[in-house]
Amino acid sequence: MKEIGGIVLVLLLFGLVFASGCLGGGSTTSTSPSTSKGGSSTTHSSVSSTGTGQTTSPTQTSTGASSETTTSNTATTTTGTTGTAGGTTSQSTTGTVTTTTTATTTTSTAQRAYWSSPWEYSPVQVGSNVYNVTYYKILYKVQPNQSAPVYEYIVEKSFGKTKVRVYGMDIYGSKVDLGEHEVYEYRSVVTPVKAKTVNGTLILKVWYKKSVGDAFIYPWDVEWASYISPSGSPNANNFVGLEIDYGRRNFTLLNGAAFRSGLFPYFEGDGKLMSDLGGDLSNLYLGLFAVVHLTIWDSFKSHNVFEPQSGSVTDNSGHTITWSSEPDGTVTFSGIPFDLVQFNWKYSGVPEGTSITGSGKFSPSLFLPVEVSGHVTYRDSKTGKSTTVYGYIKLEDLKLEKSG
Repeated sequence: MKEIGGIVLVLLLFGLVFASGCLGGGSTTSTSPSTSKGGSSTTHSSVSSTGTGQTTSPTQTSTGASSETTTSNTATTTTGTTGTAGGTTSQSTTGTVTTTTTATTTTSTAQRAYWSSPWEYSPVQVGSNVYNVTYYKILYKVQPNQSAPVYEYIVEKSFGKTKVRVYGMDIYGSKVDLGEHEVYEYRSVVTPVKAKTVNGTLILKVWYKKSVGDAFIYPWDVEWASYISPSGSPNANNFVGLEIDYGRRNFTLLNGAAFRSGLFPYFEGDGKLMSDLGGDLSNLYLGLFAVVHLTIWDSFKSHNVFEPQSGSVTDNSGHTITWSSEPDGTVTFSGIPFDLVQFNWKYSGVPEGTSITGSGKFSPSLFLPVEVSGHVTYRDSKTGKSTTVYGYIKLEDLKLEKSG
């Protein structure tokens, strides 16, 4: 029971950290992966161009032009409240938000595309064909802080359906057999290049009753932790369990409550495995902190990415975002060429001591960037100490399965 108590403590800490969003920040909207075996999702089909790997549309010819749009909006923002004997007084400040966007086209047959689903799983449409991404391989790097080394891993992601025998534990600590169930399995095979602890192949499997898009996006899905945390989650009855295999060591967690309410999680195997690999497990999530949760991705949803673009947003109070993009060749996966767009971004939040810089390449037809690197610097409000997190992802392989 002492070992089980230790496992519960580790899981609760994971849940509190990840559910609060202190590592990831922001919010994420997901769509579910689907395979020919089941599941549902929204097709990523907002691309229309004459380029490779795209659908064809009527063409436009530009004789060389540059347009710039600047807008200024005055907004009143509540910055805090002060309690008084007569009630509460709101303190407000008025600032101006200035947005500048510049689009430049050259003499060519125009291509048009919008990156509608960055970091959100969606099928890939090429011409009249729709494909599901069933596997991808990335080179993944992370530097947790400016004093740490850069850790490097090769991560292979895949998903499909499998059967798992599920157990739970009742209030008396007795094992409850809930039978075998068909589930969605999201598998991460991690090969260390330079790791903190791991020196061999690490296999991470997470199981759900229904498909979960985010589970396929992250190097390993950590949202499961919030589903069994004290903070609760609307997806608690969807998470079935997970399994970690590392050499001869194995750890399994099963969430019996997904099939019968009132049951506690059931643990089996090496209860110390997760804590022993904690540094690398954190690394596999933390790198995304520097590249995923950035408002810059939304900019590519509303601009034709096949036209060179640049833009900036400032509130004249020390907060500024600048970004740019331009077409940059093609890349081929599964024998299909995809048009690429190169991008850069920079954010500065002077009052808070926060800065974000990054660059990379993406295809508007794919939900994952082809290559992206980023640095996030934030300042501790209590100590004043600044920390910089570095992340890097390069898509090295992608397998497509024709839908239907």
